[in-house]
Amino acid sequence: MKTTLALLSLIVSFAIACTSQPLDPSATPNAAAGPVTWIKYQDPAEQAFTVDVPKGWKITGGTYRFGQLDPRPMADMMSPDGKIDIRLGDYHVPPFSTLTPTLMGLGWREGHPYSPRGLAQGVIANYRPGWVFADVYGQGRFSSQCQHLHLKSMKKAELMIPPAANSQTTAGEVVYACDSASGPQVAYVYAETQLTMMQGVGTWLVTCLYSFIASQDRSQEAVKLLMHSLSTFAMSEQWEYRQLQLNGQASGQIMRDFHQNMAAIQQDFQRRSAASQSQFDSIDRAIRGVDLTTDSIDGKQREVWTGTGNTHWINGLNQVVDSPSQPDPYSHRLNTVP
Repeated sequence: MKTTLALLSLIVSFAIACTSQPLDPSATPNAAAGPVTWIKYQDPAEQAFTVDVPKGWKITGGTYRFGQLDPRPMADMMSPDGKIDIRLGDYHVPPFSTLTPTLMGLGWREGHPYSPRGLAQGVIANYRPGWVFADVYGQGRFSSQCQHLHLKSMKKAELMIPPAANSQTTAGEVVYACDSASGPQVAYVYAETQLTMMQGVGTWLVTCLYSFIASQDRSQEAVKLLMHSLSTFAMSEQWEYRQLQLNGQASGQIMRDFHQNMAAIQQDFQRRSAASQSQFDSIDRAIRGVDLTTDSIDGKQREVWTGTGNTHWINGLNQVVDSPSQPDPYSHRLNTVP
């Protein structure tokens, strides 16, 4: 039981690592959409975090607490015309525990509530890699807004944070085409999930989650607004210390480790800034339905239509073919850039 509680208590520090990524300062809204004035929004429930949000938008969120070890930060931003909805985190997503033979013997199945000592409101569920969870979450989040929700792409993605020791961390992103009453829309989800196994018991958390849905003509604007807002999300050290006290872990060593981790995040600015621009480019390509490829012969990079997701090949006439195997002796491979 102590192992499970300790793992659940890590959700706060995971949230800090996810939302402390400095992103590309050039990622600003399209001029065509008009200038955006950013204002600081503070968590009204526990003052756990602050985040920059567009002035005049409808903002909802805060820290939703489901138990002593189960705080869930979220910020949702809706544009005045309702054509863009950006969400960082989601209080609907609980901590998860895997289905063990012991629990199966008790008649429990996936979806069963699991509340160890009432300190967290978890759910029994086998581990989902980041890209699988992103799709499961996306279907739940967007289906009610779309008459038809079509999965355009699902793929692995770069981790926003280094994986923790003795754990399995995966990341993925999905892009949807949404047919709605107000016209075509684009929806996007990025998710990281982290599984820790101890003594045959698995606990897993959604360590990073953000998403948006936007009208098709404003999807690029939504990506840039999302990234800017995400870059400003900051957790309060005072709140973190109070949470550590609730967890019964407020020792001097714990706080020293916490401050060292925060310092390491700041020192890692350059690497994470570069990674964030790469991620922006990746999202942009996913929305446009193209892959970035490198020619295996001359090293030239080109964008090609994603197609069916098979290997891309090019012949001497610069014709690109999407095929699981070499289509003819005159074609050579285009390597997809992750």
